[in-house]
Amino acid sequence: MRRTLTTLLLLVLAACGGGGGGGGGVTNTPGTIQLGSTTYDVTEGAVINITVTRSGGSSGVASVDYATSDGTAVAGTDYPATSGTFTYADGVSGNQTISIPITDDNTAEIAEAFTVTLSNVSGATLGANSSATVNIINDSGGIPITDGNAQEITVAVLEAVTSTVEVIDILDIVGLPVVASAKPVLADGVVMAVSTDVIACDTGEASVTWDDADNNLVISTGDTFDVVFADCLAAETETTLNGSMSLTNLVVTGDPFNQIAPWGLALTIGFDGLGVFDSAGFAAFNGDLDLDLNSEDNVVVDLSIATASLSLSVTVSMFLDKTLSDYVLTETLDLNALTQVVNARGNFASESLEGAVAFETLQDFVIMADDNPSAGQLFISDSSSSVLVTVLDNINVQLEIDIDLDGTIDQTIVVTWTELDID
Repeated sequence: MRRTLTTLLLLVLAACGGGGGGGGGVTNTPGTIQLGSTTYDVTEGAVINITVTRSGGSSGVASVDYATSDGTAVAGTDYPATSGTFTYADGVSGNQTISIPITDDNTAEIAEAFTVTLSNVSGATLGANSSATVNIINDSGGIPITDGNAQEITVAVLEAVTSTVEVIDILDIVGLPVVASAKPVLADGVVMAVSTDVIACDTGEASVTWDDADNNLVISTGDTFDVVFADCLAAETETTLNGSMSLTNLVVTGDPFNQIAPWGLALTIGFDGLGVFDSAGFAAFNGDLDLDLNSEDNVVVDLSIATASLSLSVTVSMFLDKTLSDYVLTETLDLNALTQVVNARGNFASESLEGAVAFETLQDFVIMADDNPSAGQLFISDSSSSVLVTVLDNINVQLEIDIDLDGTIDQTIVVTWTELDID
């Protein structure tokens, strides 16, 4: 009987928080709120379920906010921006779920990622797993890089990057000053007169609709342009244009049109099936490019180009689709020294290569006048392999291939710029 009474007394003391331990049981603590993991993988077109857990106690009402934020994946394009608040009633612990549907864009690209973060915890403690990275695995696949295709992939990426710089030369026809290259023909920064009707082509025509937002008869911030090309031949570049494009989000600083320094010009170029035909073949552009140009002295010009997605349909020997996404290019031009310094990063997808790769400049490319780059380093990779492109000089380029992405170079190839034959 004495043993039974003693046992009963100990149980009562424990339930009341008494006894030698001096503390309460688990049910008397508010517990910890955190994510179930710090990393999640999901394929395009699927739904990712992210667990939020209250554990270690359930005393009192507790709440936590959650929200997504962009990484290489972009809200509204790759996934929907998601946020909210979870509340746990007094005495309730366990799991709640954030469900996020992932967009299937049917575009080959490398894995992208965004972040889910917990914040503003009330009535509980925020645990160590307060944020998680969600990796979106593209179901269209990457391009395994081997010694057999590394040169082809390198050429494809460099041609895609080059095309974005070349296509903005079209703005010279519209009448906006674009010093997009250190080539002497562009170094003068000649500005053609802007017409609200038809602008000059050597043959054919380009019709321009100019919305003069503030009715000041001067191209200024807020103005927009719609341009339609009909067999417009620019004889100097032997390029014929068909189709349409728009110029929006125009921001003008200073007087870029007369190039009175300092000046700045920013705008969005929208391509709607714009066709460009030259001696190399035909290309059709669809998508938007954000362009920003500025100069403090008319000697050094800074240029940046960015796009969430720009598709390029090319016909040379056959019809092929190429896409640049999450792409940013920056370029600094010295018009006295005729020097370009270029840096680019983004994703490149190609029908002919049947997949996608990511690329990133590790060392700026340096280009003197019309010569080949004399320095620069570009890292191209898919999820399992890579090629490191290193410019040895203005003649030779080195390709270092890692076929399994283990950090060990499996094959080194040295080719000339002539062999790469970049259009």
